[in-house]
Formats: sequence, C-alpha cells, structure tokens
Amino acid sequence: MTSGSGKVRVDQQERVAVITPHGDVDLNDLTEVVDSFAQVLSDASTDATLIDLSRMTFADSVFLNQILVTFSGHALKRRPLLLCGPLQPDVYRLLHVTGADTVLPFVATRLDGLRQLRAPGTV
Repeated sequence: MTSGSGKVRVDQQERVAVITPHGDVDLNDLTEVVDSFAQVLSDASTDATLIDLSRMTFADSVFLNQILVTFSGHALKRRPLLLCGPLQPDVYRLLHVTGADTVLPFVATRLDGLRQLRAPGTV
C-alpha cells in the first residue's frame, strides 16, 4: 500500500501502515486526511498504524479531531496506533495546549515507532 499525492502519504512498512502528513494541514485538506485514515484502518494487510508528524509544519483543530477519531477507531479494533515526531513548533503547541499530548501515544521518531509496533506482543 502506497498512496498520496497531496498533503498525506500512506506507506506500508512490513505490517505497519505509516501515515505521513506534510506541510500545513488544515480544513482544506480534511477530505484527504479522512480518506487516508479510513483507508489505513480498513486495510487487512496491516496490523498497526504509525502517524509520522515530523513533516507537518502546521495543523489545526480539525486535523487534531481526526487523529482523535482515528485513535478511537483503532482502540475499538484493538489495533495499535502511535504518533511520532520530532514535532515542529506549531504542531507541538497544538497538541500541548489541547492536552492531546497526554492522551495520545507518542514516540520520539519514526524508527522508534516502527520498532515498538513490530515488537512481539504489540499486535
């Protein structure tokens, strides 16, 4: 699975779906974000999801809401989901001010996320 021509790229690393939004992601990109998140959650060829936020320079509350909806969907399916950085200042600020950084599972880097999601007993 590899897709994405706009603001969100979706790749597969073994059985982990990796979603990588880039640049400024806001209300104008909502359809692409929703479609990408739904594609990953419904893909039977993957067991876990990593959302790599390191390439995002800005995100708004609409994007954050979609991450929370996706996190809930993964929890219902008992499917692991992690977010990784490093985070750009505006993205960090959004997650910190809203308290999302205390609710959502984060790891420092993409490599850390892939290692954790591939570890035995994770899925």
